[in-house]
Amino acid sequence: MRNKLHTIFFKRDKYCHIMWIFFALLTSNLFAQRGYYDAPYKRYEANLGQLSNGSTVTSKSYVQGDLQSEATDQQCVNMSANNATVQWTLTEAADGLVVRYSVPDGQTATLGVYNGNTKLTTLTLTSTWSWEYLWSNGNPNNNGITNQNPRMRFDEVRYKLPAKIAVSGTLKLVRESGNVHVDFAEMEPIATAVTAPAGSVTYTGNGSDLQTFIDANGGKKIFVPSGVYNVNRELYFGVANTSLVGAGMWYTQINFTNTSSLNGGLRANAAGISFTDLYLTTNSASRSNSYKAINGVFTSTSTVKNIWAEHFECGAWIAQYNTGGPAIADGFTVSHCRFRNNYADGINLCKGTANAIVEHCNFRNNGDDDQAIWSADGLECINNTFRYNTSENCWRACGLAIYGGKNNKAYNLIIKDNLEAGIRVSNNFPGAPFNNDGMHEIHDITVTACGTFNDTYNNPVAAVDIFSATNAGSQVKNVQLYSIDILDSRNDAISISKRSGDGIYNLSFKDITVNGTGKEYPNNNALNRNWGRGYFVLIAGSPAGNGTYCNMNYSNRGGNATANEEISAIGTFSWTQGSNCSSTSVPVSGVTVSPATATLGVGATQQLTPTVAPANATNKTVTYSSNNTGVATVNGSGLVTAIASGSATITVTTQDGNKTATVVITVSSSNVAVTSVSLSPTTATLSVGGTQQLTPTVLPSNATNKAVSYASNNTGVATVNASGLVTAVANGSAIITVTTADGNKTSTATITVNTATGNYFTIKNKWTNNYLYDAGANVGYGTTVANNNYKWEKVAVDATYFILKNVGTGDVMHIENLTGAVQCTVAGPDWMSAQWSTENVDATWVRIKNRWQTGSMIHIENLNGSAQYAGAQNNWDSAQWQFQSTSTSKKVNGPEVTAEKNFEVSIYPNPSIDKEFNVVLPELNADDVATVTVTDINGRKVLLNKLNASAKINHNLGSGIYIVTISSNSYNVSKKLIVK
Repeated sequence: MRNKLHTIFFKRDKYCHIMWIFFALLTSNLFAQRGYYDAPYKRYEANLGQLSNGSTVTSKSYVQGDLQSEATDQQCVNMSANNATVQWTLTEAADGLVVRYSVPDGQTATLGVYNGNTKLTTLTLTSTWSWEYLWSNGNPNNNGITNQNPRMRFDEVRYKLPAKIAVSGTLKLVRESGNVHVDFAEMEPIATAVTAPAGSVTYTGNGSDLQTFIDANGGKKIFVPSGVYNVNRELYFGVANTSLVGAGMWYTQINFTNTSSLNGGLRANAAGISFTDLYLTTNSASRSNSYKAINGVFTSTSTVKNIWAEHFECGAWIAQYNTGGPAIADGFTVSHCRFRNNYADGINLCKGTANAIVEHCNFRNNGDDDQAIWSADGLECINNTFRYNTSENCWRACGLAIYGGKNNKAYNLIIKDNLEAGIRVSNNFPGAPFNNDGMHEIHDITVTACGTFNDTYNNPVAAVDIFSATNAGSQVKNVQLYSIDILDSRNDAISISKRSGDGIYNLSFKDITVNGTGKEYPNNNALNRNWGRGYFVLIAGSPAGNGTYCNMNYSNRGGNATANEEISAIGTFSWTQGSNCSSTSVPVSGVTVSPATATLGVGATQQLTPTVAPANATNKTVTYSSNNTGVATVNGSGLVTAIASGSATITVTTQDGNKTATVVITVSSSNVAVTSVSLSPTTATLSVGGTQQLTPTVLPSNATNKAVSYASNNTGVATVNASGLVTAVANGSAIITVTTADGNKTSTATITVNTATGNYFTIKNKWTNNYLYDAGANVGYGTTVANNNYKWEKVAVDATYFILKNVGTGDVMHIENLTGAVQCTVAGPDWMSAQWSTENVDATWVRIKNRWQTGSMIHIENLNGSAQYAGAQNNWDSAQWQFQSTSTSKKVNGPEVTAEKNFEVSIYPNPSIDKEFNVVLPELNADDVATVTVTDINGRKVLLNKLNASAKINHNLGSGIYIVTISSNSYNVSKKLIVK
């Protein structure tokens, strides 16, 4: 099986390479197949087929401008000649056909499909869903992108043949019209259609009233027979235990015809929602927010299986963005799904998702992370697993990403032919930070032909990319990678770096095989950087922290790297060989499970926690089973669900050694199970040292076991005791989670701690009498206080240091990038470069000194238009300032702006070009209007417009930086606009 799995991905000139990979996998503690090994389809590469009539194989190329750089193994077949033909001899009888192809933007082509010499059909190939120009398409998700190579140049077409082509029969494709390149074909035997499940209700409409049917049959299994159903809205599931079941992904197609945001896909917002055996597609052809194929929350009784989704914003986005349903997604499984040709993520487990398993799935040609875990909105994602999946041809971001949380796992994966990273671990997005406890485990993964010197922002990334930032804490920590094979990396194989923040802690690599680096060198260097490329390990940005390594096996270093490891910018990061580097597998000697017994009410759940011995066992994978599923079931992550009165034994079994442990589950109908818990209050703002009592409400009111426990995700900011009393420790934000003993139901409260109340000032210079103001990217100075850009909020960090936050824009003074000028942009409160103190000169004037660059103080000695920080002398009047108290509001006028509203209101493109920009607004009330006011950096009003909805604004503004204020009855938002 292993040999079959890997040979389908390699080409005829790679036979020696195949044998080397096979040997490497056999000697790298591989206990099971990697990737979606049991996929029902088989791959037939075009350049391995029999070519005739002018079909030609492209050269292998990693050059991003070349079409074939996005193809499998960076090669495809040009079939643009008249009657160009490719054919294959099938190794298995099959009747389900998928062709991966590319046609030029704006064009179409046709291919004839033949069984031997018998024509079956003509396929129309279209560019409707392909060719993304990220740097110029106006989508706000793409702001700042500078790489001007098109992406997503391939798409796929599928066709169910009228009958199977027999084993050893011939599948033939013949070009009939147009310019077309073919990457591969896949063929599979299609199973018979699924029939209506027992007890289900059958939908008989054409799709136009499907939502009405769902609403009328909440809590039931809804069967949608074979056919194509056009639906013009998002389908919403808000009644518990509702299922949508199709006849199979080759039989039941739901096509979402409405292309506007929030009007496509399936949304779950109740316990026990299930989706199975469906093909989902859409008329949409853009990365439109809130247009996911699968959206919402799923629980332990949910099933997401045999779903094929393409041409959506995302394949699946698992999180609670509504009200009334479960607070988080917990304990569900996604299996045997195909998330392909989407404009963003394949699947994202987000906002507190816990105990989820995503397995036996294929991700292909997606435009963001294929498999992501993101602890967004301060909700920690815990104990989620990706396994036995294949990620390929991802054209932005990476195949596997972990952004914060605790105890998440990814193993037995194949990640291949991605244009950017293969594996990424970072805190680059806002949310809960990496937990101080637990361990993220990433192992038994093959990463082939990933990484680049030129990502979408023209920055280099490695095949395995680990870096710290400041968007969710300042550290990446507790990450373990082992049994990883990194092959033919386009750039460096492994990068460990600090982009901002502190660094990377408790990182370990073991049994890592790297064969081939720097494959794209010397190409894909848009910025002409004179940097080394092709290192096996690159440590950059001077991070703090520590990492260990064992059994790092390197061969075939490429590019222009002159050493195996580049560590000249290692900073204080400790990169040392581990104390136990034996390559011998450590066998499992036993397993225990906690708790050993549990008594549950019907409908209650219990999470089991296994402990595999010894602690350093090589393979800790376990499975679960119940001897009486009529009483209690258990899912793949060990979550038990009580079904009916009686007793059941749950057995945990180790994959290595078949060691077992058991748990006796007693289900009593007299027990009343907990269904939910809520906290009051849900938010609180405290001063340092303050306290807040949290009060839980457990439902139903007659639940047998109402015991709860509490935890804080950031004990450095706020702690909580066993009775729910919160104590504020330091400035920042913390999420307090209450968990019921029965059923592990959770609810959260957000605690914000301020060390001091904000004070508002103008800041006047002694030498020139000028005032500091936010001039755009930098801090400028002007003669008069023209607007709120000249006013600053002094927010204390502790008794000595404070942050200077601009009232007009909300940006912060800092010197993070050491440009010579004091900057004013979005900055994290934990940046030492954004923290300042005052040093008295006399009773009136002070010097403003930076915490990070301790010898630096703000001055305007050189009168170059921006405030400076370097080289000042204590006796310079240009470096002396007066804080003058002023009365102001955090907003110019209008209501408080929530983070959600600030995100929903946007302007693009930014910088503005062609004398126009777009304003994106959330939906306004019928009697509301949004006023758009543009002022220049001197506070002069230069443009005024009123809008009832999102619209384009034309202007005649000169080049420069402007402030755009967008105000209505429900929000007041200011944005910087750059005009070129």
